[in-house]
Amino acid sequence: MNLMSIFAIFIGGVCYALAGFLKNYARGERFDPSKISKTLIIAGVIATMNSLLGLDSYQGLERLIVAGAGQTMLIEYLLKIIHRLLESRSERWLG
Repeated sequence: MNLMSIFAIFIGGVCYALAGFLKNYARGERFDPSKISKTLIIAGVIATMNSLLGLDSYQGLERLIVAGAGQTMLIEYLLKIIHRLLESRSERWLG
């Protein structure tokens, strides 16, 4: 487990969070700390899991940053899809 690799993967997730923040800022949306904190938590979990599984030792730091951003984005989108599916299913069941 290399601390620099964990940090690089986490930085990738931070870059993704920053890109999302800037996109929303350009649209004129208010800053929502819960959105960015969820993304940062996901990035931290992904960085830790990659390191524990040994997936951080196969690539250079630049690739780890890109992989961290991509994995954070993928997991965040999957969690949003699952949340929406469960939400719509419960609305149909209750409604």
